[in-house]
Amino acid sequence: MTDRAPARHPTIYLLSDHLDAALAMGEDLLTERVVLAEAEQKLNMSRLLRQSGEVADFLNSVRTLELSLIARLLQARRRAEEIKRSETRLKPLISLFVGGTAALVDAAEELGDTTNQAFATGDAAQAFLRSRGILARDAAGLEQMAQLMVTEELLVAGRIRLGTLLDLIATFLDTLDVMFELYQDEPAVATAPAAASTEAQDEAAVVEAVT
Repeated sequence: MTDRAPARHPTIYLLSDHLDAALAMGEDLLTERVVLAEAEQKLNMSRLLRQSGEVADFLNSVRTLELSLIARLLQARRRAEEIKRSETRLKPLISLFVGGTAALVDAAEELGDTTNQAFATGDAAQAFLRSRGILARDAAGLEQMAQLMVTEELLVAGRIRLGTLLDLIATFLDTLDVMFELYQDEPAVATAPAAASTEAQDEAAVVEAVT
């Protein structure tokens, strides 16, 4: 075991866990899509109701994954700040990560302000789609669209491009793996069960605050 044994750095594992989960949620976002009826297709009531349900499910999945992604990244920011002093080699990367995700701090507060959101947009589905870049801001509606889908151009919380965010997370996670050999000694993760439990409670609290 090296002098940087996993047992001595539980915060590193907690940080990597949040980053790994955030990366997975971002990848799950990229799989979200719904096929819409063709513009020339005549919609009967059954097809209209089915499409409305599919769009609602799409929106719910995207919102949920986005909130979970933000919650994980806020926790990762906290853990990164905790190790900044002790792990001087990581300072440049931590500064890059913290700076690159700073917009999410304000976004979390705004997402929790449902009153303001409802007043400004009526909490309308199209307002959400436009703010995330899924629907063009000058588009009249969904009528001319073949499908709704999440791409790397999605603006997380209406602020940060998803592809850029995932690249930042992956770079940070890969660096941690190289420096600390995170996955070489898996049983060592069990050295901080109490801390991990606290992290789960913290994340739940963040998600609850923004929903």
